[in-house]
Amino acid sequence: MMDYTGVRWRAIDLFATRSIVGRKDPIRATPPSVKDLLRENADLRHELTRLEAYRTLAYRDELTGLWNRRYFTERLTEELSRARRQPRRHFGIMMVDVNDLKAINDAHGHAEGDLVLRWVAEFLERLLRTHDVLCRVGGDEFAVLFPEIGATGSAPLLTRLRAALSEARTGASFSIGLSFGFANYPKDGTTCDELVHVADDEMYLDKRRQKTALESPALTRTLRTAVRT
Repeated sequence: MMDYTGVRWRAIDLFATRSIVGRKDPIRATPPSVKDLLRENADLRHELTRLEAYRTLAYRDELTGLWNRRYFTERLTEELSRARRQPRRHFGIMMVDVNDLKAINDAHGHAEGDLVLRWVAEFLERLLRTHDVLCRVGGDEFAVLFPEIGATGSAPLLTRLRAALSEARTGASFSIGLSFGFANYPKDGTTCDELVHVADDEMYLDKRRQKTALESPALTRTLRTAVRT
């Protein structure tokens, strides 16, 4: 057999050479003992645990313990790729924003604002399915990936979330409000950017609706009457 330089060689010679590289005495090498192998296994397990810890830190939000934006982006990309290969597969995403968090921070301090974020994380975790992917993607923003949920599933979900929020006992001296926006694949978009954009728009629209409702004169009079009585 000829290589590209014209020198003749045999495959058996190549394998023999490879087996010798890095060994001082391949013939008299002592095989590792069971104790040596167990120690190497333990070292490998320790290294894997350490690397997994670093990976978890890279994908976790330090304040709430939820997944972060990087993880959400990767999972959304994976879900989109899976849905494109399976035309009947649907999924949805939801963006959630804490209303007036800046005002809470200004009035009560950032430590209180952090408690609000932790409370919201726990509130959403309790109400979502175990396989839904809940992430904190910004200062006061959360995102949820809903595998295998159709467009008709968003309305009942939002109704349940709003009802639970209105009945929740936060323990704070102020109310905690949330704005929600939902987008479904493929109805609302066929790319990650399109879906996030639609969900963001719906979330901000919900925020404006809530603000308008609170500022309406009729609602203000109703609230004042309720306070006096």
